[in-house]
Amino acid sequence: MTGLSALGADVQWTDAAAAAAAGAALRPGAGRLGELAQWLAGAQGAPSPEAPARPRLVAVADVVPDVLRDAAERIGVGIDQATTPADVPAACAGGVAIVDRAVDSGTDLLVLAGGADDAAAATVCLITGVEPVALLPRGAAAVDTRSWIARAAALRNTLRRISPLREVPDEMLTALGSPALALSATVLMHAAFRRTPVLFDGRTAAAAAVLCHDVQPRAVRWWLPADDSPDPVCRRALSDLARDPVLNLGLTRDDGLAGLLAVAVVQAAAALVRETDRAGESDEGGAR
Repeated sequence: MTGLSALGADVQWTDAAAAAAAGAALRPGAGRLGELAQWLAGAQGAPSPEAPARPRLVAVADVVPDVLRDAAERIGVGIDQATTPADVPAACAGGVAIVDRAVDSGTDLLVLAGGADDAAAATVCLITGVEPVALLPRGAAAVDTRSWIARAAALRNTLRRISPLREVPDEMLTALGSPALALSATVLMHAAFRRTPVLFDGRTAAAAAVLCHDVQPRAVRWWLPADDSPDPVCRRALSDLARDPVLNLGLTRDDGLAGLLAVAVVQAAAALVRETDRAGESDEGGAR
């Protein structure tokens, strides 16, 4: 199995100098778009970043909803459907292959979404130290009381089982037995190694980001959450990662719709930098 520690060993920081130069070039009023432009500049290593021209969604799902396919077609995003692998080793190998295939074919921005199971909650519990019950749904989103108690007990049992494996993440993934989480973590880590930015969407992707950050903190600069989901697992994960989401739609679906919408915003951020560059060149020309 391709291990997260091995994948993360050679991950580098994004280009801080390029990001700073992009920020300095922006005119006042850029707001969040300016911050996204700096993120993209750091990932591309260029103070005037190009708008991602070949974004691609990695959908960890056995079925991709029609609404997602329609949205992807309208926005111009290709889809790699990663059906749930048979086991964790296959998931890790599949994640590496997906990223390599995408990047080698020219993909310049990945969107990761899909997969939803209690392995995500257990992972976030272990790494952030939050109480398990804090990550279970409450209010209108909660299941009936008996089911909620059973789920809380199951989460605590899982947490006790994986706690001794905190320092050996590959064994922890095997113990969790979640191919969706393993594939998502591998995609995130290997994309960082391949110097390709990622927008992640949903609870499994968020938990995978927390796990990968724990293994290799440098990798987090390559990712941004697509949306500010109210899901407690996502909320805690984003707080731990200290990464502001691109959007604030509050979607609870994990299929990647928010990720697709975030692509357009990131593209607009790059266009804003280009517009500033052109305006600066025009001003210099007029001065002469």
